[in-house]
Amino acid sequence: MKFQIIAGELCLDFINTLDNRPVPERRLELVPNYFDLLEWALQAGGISPAQHAALRNEAESHPKEAVAARLRAVELRECLYRIMSAITRKRRAEEDDLRTLNVYMGEALAHMELHPTRRGYRLEGPHDSMRLDSVLWPIARSASDLLTGDDLQNVRECRVGTCRWLFVDRSKNHSRRWCDMKICGNRIKARKFYRRQAALNVE
Repeated sequence: MKFQIIAGELCLDFINTLDNRPVPERRLELVPNYFDLLEWALQAGGISPAQHAALRNEAESHPKEAVAARLRAVELRECLYRIMSAITRKRRAEEDDLRTLNVYMGEALAHMELHPTRRGYRLEGPHDSMRLDSVLWPIARSASDLLTGDDLQNVRECRVGTCRWLFVDRSKNHSRRWCDMKICGNRIKARKFYRRQAALNVE
């Protein structure tokens, strides 16, 4: 898999597409172009394989529009980061960021449709839109659901200072400290082990 989808919510995994965010000289853009954005959205479950193929063809035919759509994606991502980061620090989000998000949410909801299910109805976006920025609609919808739901209080930042990826802590005791145990968790455990070994060697 090209991307690490570990946050538990589509909008948070999207925020995490800028790696090493706290260390400017080491920042790594994981979706540097529109085609990478599509690959991420497909892997994260934001779009279907059919949507991915259709939007890829559309982007190849309209490269300038693809660049503009990717720039809008970055705007949404950084807006979401500031909002979610404020929430993890028990602060209120800035009004400008909320207004920006409301624009994206309005676009997403304007294209949602009710579809019947066995137990009622659900909102779904169109699966045949040729708008290149339609890849952002599921992200905006995810942010809307998270911000208005019970899981908002469980949004966390990875404790590793150079990481700070966001995730929803759905562990039994809400004690999850790292974005991924196999990545940042093991790094922290290894550092503690080496410190203990170094202390024993000094003694």
